[in-house]
Formats: sequence, C-alpha cells, structure tokens
Amino acid sequence: MHEDIEKLLVLQERDRSIARAKEEISGLAHERAEVNGRSDNAEEGNAKAEQKSKDLEVRKNALETEIKSEEEKIRTYSRQQLETKDNQEYKALGRQQETCKESISNLETEEISILEEMDVHAEVLKKAKAELEEANAAKAKAQAEIDERESNLGKKLEELAGQRAEAEANIDQTTLSRYNRLVERKGTNIVVGIQHGSCGGCHMKLPEGEVIAIKSGTKLNYCPNCSRIVYYTRDMILEAD
Repeated sequence: MHEDIEKLLVLQERDRSIARAKEEISGLAHERAEVNGRSDNAEEGNAKAEQKSKDLEVRKNALETEIKSEEEKIRTYSRQQLETKDNQEYKALGRQQETCKESISNLETEEISILEEMDVHAEVLKKAKAELEEANAAKAKAQAEIDERESNLGKKLEELAGQRAEAEANIDQTTLSRYNRLVERKGTNIVVGIQHGSCGGCHMKLPEGEVIAIKSGTKLNYCPNCSRIVYYTRDMILEAD
C-alpha cells in the first residue's frame, strides 16, 4: 500500500467526522422546529379556549342586559297601568307585561344553558392552560439541551478542523488538491479499497493491469471510471469466489 494512503485515510476520517458533526448541527434546526411546533399547538389551543370563555361571557352579559331591559319595560307598563283610566289600554298594558315576562323566562333559560356551558368550558380552559404550561416547560428544557448540544458540536468542529489541518500538512499539495476536488464532487468516500477487482466507490470492474498496479503500491492509483483514489491491502479479495 502506498505510504500516502494511510495519510489520506486519516484525512478522510477527519472529513467524515466533520460531515457528521455538520449534519447533526443541521438536524438541530429540525428539532427546534418540532419543539416550537408542539409549543405553538398548545398556545393555539389555549388561545382558542380563552376566546371561547370571552365569547360565552359576552353572550351571558348580553342576555343579562336584555333581561334588565325587559324588566324595565314591565316597570314602565306597570306605571302606565296606574296612570291610565282607559280599560282597554289597561288590559293592553297587562298583555305587554305578560309578553315581557315570557321573554324574560326564555332569556333566563338561555342564560342557564350558557352558565352550564361556562362551567363545562372552565375545565377545558383549565386543561388548556395546564397543557400550555407543560409545553412551555418542555420547550425551555428541550431548547436548553439543543443549545448545549449545538455548543458542544461547535467546539467539536473547531477541534476537528484543527485535526484536519494537521492531517493535511502530511500530504503533498498536488495530491491534497486532487483529493479536495474529489471531496467537493463526491463527498467523503474518496479513498476506497478494491474488492473482487472492483472499485470500492463506484463498484466498476477494474482492468487487470490497473489491479496489478494498485496491488504493487508504488504510486497512488485512481479509478479510471470515477477518479477515486483506490488502494489494496492483504485482507482484500481480488477475485470473485
């Protein structure tokens, strides 16, 4: 095996570690979105519950206002009865009072229904508030954990960048430049072994002469199909069973 292969394998492992760390950092954004989504759902549920409570209160107050209005009408009609001397008008005012009383009865029935609904909804609102508090607490905890992981990954990336620089220093510039170009195009699977006479990257069968050259280890060899750096060690299988 060519002496630069081990150096390149070390560099490749550094690049893979860097790629994994960057992928983890990218994944944290998705985790944050999920955490915020759960909290937003709880916030929305609580807001809806609060709005319904307000709506019920408005309806109750409107009914109470209507009831007071009908009661005032009854008092007015009653005073007018005392003042009138006309028998027909007296009876008409009495009928109007009965209509008001009937209206009040209907309004009170509706008010009782709303009060019962308010009692039931009070439990719904209580549950929504509890769920919101729980979601916010979970969000704060999760965000703190994500922040810590992000900070640790940032430190790890700095450390890996230093290790990569050290690995780079051991490789000649021409080989390093070619390796870096391959990384940009193909990712972090650049330095590959051969199995059954095929490239470990693209899996294309290598010419017999190329396999012999790779096995000799006298120089760096590149796959004629995908341009990856290929190498051979004694534990690799050259021919298919």
